[in-house]
Amino acid sequence: MTMTRRALVLISTSGLLGLAVPPFVVRAAQASNDRPREAGAPQAKAAKVNVADLREAAKRGDVQSQYDLAVALDCGRGVKRDRTEALEWLRQAAGQGHVAAQGALGWKYMTGEGVGRDDAAAFQWLRRAAERGNTPAQNNLGILYALGRGVAADPVEAAKWFRLAAEKGAADAKRNLDALLAGRHRDVRPTAEPLSPRV
Repeated sequence: MTMTRRALVLISTSGLLGLAVPPFVVRAAQASNDRPREAGAPQAKAAKVNVADLREAAKRGDVQSQYDLAVALDCGRGVKRDRTEALEWLRQAAGQGHVAAQGALGWKYMTGEGVGRDDAAAFQWLRRAAERGNTPAQNNLGILYALGRGVAADPVEAAKWFRLAAEKGAADAKRNLDALLAGRHRDVRPTAEPLSPRV
C-alpha cells in the first residue's frame, strides 16, 4: 500500500472513529493525490515531505508535531537521524504537557540514552507521565522507587506503579512486580525505548 493510500485510509478510518488526524498526514495525502507519482519513485521522498510539514507545525508550537518530529529524528524515519535535535523537540513537547513525550524524556534520563543520566530529572518526568496514566512511565517509575534512584527507595510505591502498569497488560511490569515481591528488586528492568514511530 502506498504512502498516499495509507494516509487516505488513516484519514477515512480516523473520521469514522472520531479521532484527530495530524494536519501533516492530511496535507501529505492531498499533495500526493494532486500530482501523479512517477513509476518507481522512492517512498522515502513522500516521508520527507511529511517530516518537512511536521517541522513547520512543530515550529509553530503544535505539541503533537513536536513529539512526532522528535520520534522521526530519533528513529531516522523519513529524515537523517539526529538524536540531539530529537531531544530538543522531545523536551519542548514534554514541557507543553505531552504525556508520551514526558514518559520518553524520563526514560532517556533514566537510561542515559542520548543524554547524561540524571535520576532526579528522570523521576520528575516519569512521575508526571505516570500520574497521567502512561503505562511505560508507570513501569519505569516503579523501577526508580525499587532501586532508590532519584527518590528514596520505597518497595510499596514501586509495587503500586508496577501493579498499575501490569493491570493494563504490560508484561515487563508484571515481571518487575514478581521480581520485587520475590525480594529480587535488583532484577527489575525498564521498558524498552518508549518512542514509537508514527511517521
